[in-house]
Amino acid sequence: MKSALSALAVFVVVSFPAGAQTRTPAPLTAPGLVVSTGSAAPKGGSPAKVDDVRILESGVADPFELERLGLAAVNANQLDRARALFEQAWKRGELPTAAYNLACLDARAGHADQAFARLDRAIAAGFDDGVSLEKDPDLASLRVQPRFASIVSGAARNRAAGDAAVVKEGVFLLPTEKALAVLLLIHDKESDPFTVSSPFTDVALSHHLVVAAPRGPGRSAKRRFGWGSAERAEKAIDAAVAAARAKAHDQKLPVFLVGVGRGGTEVLRVAARKPAGTFAGAGSIGGPFDPGTSPNPAGLRGTRLFLGYSRDAAPAELAAVRRGIEVLRQQGLRPVVAEWPGASSGIPKDAGRAVKETLDAFAGIAPAAAR
Repeated sequence: MKSALSALAVFVVVSFPAGAQTRTPAPLTAPGLVVSTGSAAPKGGSPAKVDDVRILESGVADPFELERLGLAAVNANQLDRARALFEQAWKRGELPTAAYNLACLDARAGHADQAFARLDRAIAAGFDDGVSLEKDPDLASLRVQPRFASIVSGAARNRAAGDAAVVKEGVFLLPTEKALAVLLLIHDKESDPFTVSSPFTDVALSHHLVVAAPRGPGRSAKRRFGWGSAERAEKAIDAAVAAARAKAHDQKLPVFLVGVGRGGTEVLRVAARKPAGTFAGAGSIGGPFDPGTSPNPAGLRGTRLFLGYSRDAAPAELAAVRRGIEVLRQQGLRPVVAEWPGASSGIPKDAGRAVKETLDAFAGIAPAAAR
């Protein structure tokens, strides 16, 4: 353990290559998804007031935001508005959950053929939530029909393919000399393994760290991948850790876990569920710690913690980050916190600074702008 932290300590004096400051991820603009039309809007997001939202006229283009507002409209029993929002979410992002939610509305209305067509579209786009298919009350009228079985089997195939792609389609890079630790990087829902690993790669490899960036197991939109439930994300991270250690031929390498945007929230959630000290460090760049998913974060004790965020991010995002930091402190944890210029909800414009301060925090060196 000391050898890995000592290796990271030298980040204080090195300069960053230009390549470490390029290819920053697209910003995260909305919280996670809820796939059932009977579900509440996602935790942590600002509540949508469908009575006074003129969303279709306002030019909002983010498909995840459109779907979130569609879910709020369902919960307010404004189904025509919800349908329009889900249709826009599908048009702009091909969200599998948007097609699924439209199928739920069709099934509610008694339009079985149209609902099945929507479910076929959802499966083709990567929908893999077999639990919702089996239990969602909106689909009760469809489950008695023979063709529903093909929908369930399609979701199962998607889930198996997604789980297999975690390592197969991830980025795993080894240093030229013996590895001292694994730097496991978790992308957000608007990113991918290459984008999240790019700013870290040169510096991490030069300091004998294995760079590992798995692919999220679930399709969340066209060419975008998410992490799913806490259990599924945990299994994906476990698989990536095992793969990285196997590639380095060292099953005892310590692991520093870092996530960007929504990936940062996943990092803290997964780390909190593990036994204390499972990870040598856990860091989030732009993703808040959600105490609702980890009320007793035992796994964060004995782990170096880092949270960095851009000071001009959206007010709701800033509030969530600061609330999460305060909760950690109330539980006796001492995360290192850095605030950066800009409005990004992922890696800031000065990617080199973000990389340096993240890894310095794991070496026990607080950034100059720590708060």
